[in-house]
Amino acid sequence: MAALTKAYEAKHRPTLIQQYKVAGSTTIYKGALVGTNSSGYLVPMAHGIANLKFVGIAEETADNSGGSNGDKACNVAKSGSGVYADAGTATQADIGNAVNVVSDNEVQIGTLGLTNVYAVGVLVALETTSTGVAGLRVRIDTKVN
Repeated sequence: MAALTKAYEAKHRPTLIQQYKVAGSTTIYKGALVGTNSSGYLVPMAHGIANLKFVGIAEETADNSGGSNGDKACNVAKSGSGVYADAGTATQADIGNAVNVVSDNEVQIGTLGLTNVYAVGVLVALETTSTGVAGLRVRIDTKVN
């Protein structure tokens, strides 16, 4: 296709929220850090699973535990920040550093003990999670160095 020579309807939409098809036999919980697996279906992030691509934060719970790939879909936030349990020992000096996933609800600064390293954003604050444990506020749409 050649370069544009007139206006073109690109069907643009702000990608603050994007819908993804959920992997079979999988439940995604609201608030989870999620990614796509090697087949392109949405799964909870976990450092022990190879070939994941982080895509955002689940905006809803999607139960596809009894289904096949793509039977259910889930809306995912592509921008903003969330607070997740600190699986390490982050300090105020770590603000601005890359944050890596441990599980869909745990993150850490650094790579110690991680099987696969998936950076999910940068640390913007130390906060308490909604369940009362020490947490890290992670900005998911900031470039990770």
